[in-house]
Amino acid sequence: MTKSSQAVATAVNSVVALAVAESIIMLHGKPASEWNETIIQLGFDSCKAVTATEIAERTLAQCQTSLFDFVKGLNYVEFQYTRGQFVIGGVDSGKTAGASEQVWDKQVNAIVKSFGFVRPKSEAKDAKRKAEAEAKRVAEFGKLSDAELENKVDALVAQGSKSAMAEATKVTAEIEKRQKPILDAQQVARKATVDKIIERVRELAKAKTADADAILTQVALLLG
Repeated sequence: MTKSSQAVATAVNSVVALAVAESIIMLHGKPASEWNETIIQLGFDSCKAVTATEIAERTLAQCQTSLFDFVKGLNYVEFQYTRGQFVIGGVDSGKTAGASEQVWDKQVNAIVKSFGFVRPKSEAKDAKRKAEAEAKRVAEFGKLSDAELENKVDALVAQGSKSAMAEATKVTAEIEKRQKPILDAQQVARKATVDKIIERVRELAKAKTADADAILTQVALLLG
């Protein structure tokens, strides 16, 4: 039997098998053939829906990439303006303003997760938050001397509990914060001294005199 003959035979056998099945199988008390249109329509609608969903998901992902490319680098005011225009577009599409805002939030959350986007903060709110944090810090540590803070750290470390160690880390940060201006000033003074030494060494090297060479030799010996 040729391949074409086999194909015809297979098709005929399938039709015969289906006809036999329809005459025997009962679905929900009715012959299977009476349900064919319903089942076929269900398969058609399901596959069309899956295709539409796949297309929608690809489009949504493309929109997320475009949104990230647009909003990255924007400040708070610019970001909020973009949000407002986005919602207008959502309303134009047939959604309510509230529903459009929900879509905006979902899309922004998606680019936060996928691209590491960070929402810009309101400068006024950020300044208020920092001021409140500073006031809290001063209230907690302002009356304590550096020595008292160091003793507090030692006591907390001695306790050894998780909460005590966390508190010790916070107190240590306060000590470092206080010391930073001093350390910064020392660094500036140190750099100024080094710059003067380097400049002097250059002058001596250019002089090429016996006295200059003697001084350079002494400097080299001091530096090891």
